[in-house]
Amino acid sequence: MPAVIALFLRMLGLSLVPLGWKLLRGLGFAAVSYIGISTALDGMKSLALSKLGSVPATWINVLGMLQVDVVFSVIFSALAARAILRGVDKAGRVDTFRWGGPK
Repeated sequence: MPAVIALFLRMLGLSLVPLGWKLLRGLGFAAVSYIGISTALDGMKSLALSKLGSVPATWINVLGMLQVDVVFSVIFSALAARAILRGVDKAGRVDTFRWGGPK
């Protein structure tokens, strides 16, 4: 009986260690991808909003009433969500990011 328990524990250890490494590797890739995409989109958003700051004062009032800054936030949030959803398929496996059309 102790040999069966030892064999079970050994097989459990042999199966959990590779699974743990795959999980850590996947989490690392996801974190790096998220931070990179988030940084790039934040940079584009700040560039777009800074370019809007160089327009005349009357146009700034109109753009403020139209809430163009909120529109930019929605657009860039949608781009980030699309990039994340495109990078993960239905099985939860991380693929390369594609910015094009459907597969």
